Amino acid sequence: MRAFIAFDFPEELKDRLYEIQSILKDISNKGSWVSKNNFHLTLKFLGEIDEVYIEDIDRILKNISANFNPLKIELNELGYFNRRNNEYRVVWSGLEGDMEVLNSIYDLLEENMQKIGFPKDSREFSPHVTLVRRYKTNLDFHKIKAYVKAYLENQYVLDNLVLMKSEVIMNKRVYTPVVSYKLINKTR
Repeated sequence: MRAFIAFDFPEELKDRLYEIQSILKDISNKGSWVSKNNFHLTLKFLGEIDEVYIEDIDRILKNISANFNPLKIELNELGYFNRRNNEYRVVWSGLEGDMEVLNSIYDLLEENMQKIGFPKDSREFSPHVTLVRRYKTNLDFHKIKAYVKAYLENQYVLDNLVLMKSEVIMNKRVYTPVVSYKLINKTR
């Protein structure tokens, strides 16, 4: 099974991201849009895994969720990965808020996943939400950022840590929670 570990988003955050996507669609020539149901914050991409790992991953997520409070985050400015001419490989929204706690969760997850045989990610953790891939527009990116700026101001709670299965169903990418835990620690 193809899988990753992530924070699943509350509906109000998915709604806001969808609104931002709508603005981007209005000013684009093309794009491969992330489905509203698929918005999430990836903590660790696992790739193809054997289902024998699910029990260990379940234990790791249960332990992490019991030791951290829910996080408060906000969307911050838009960014992109790789631009060629007027096409952006990925357009994303960054995050701000409880980043120290988020980084602690990420580090603990990496450490525990390494113990069960998953290599540590070689790239630096860069929390973001992918909105669209292969985005094409004639507008300057600074103008695009100005269009969505007002939509980035609300605060949201992240508390749902999940192991997600990723599969293609009827030519669409679908993410399904395999195990899910709410962050519950009230003392930290």
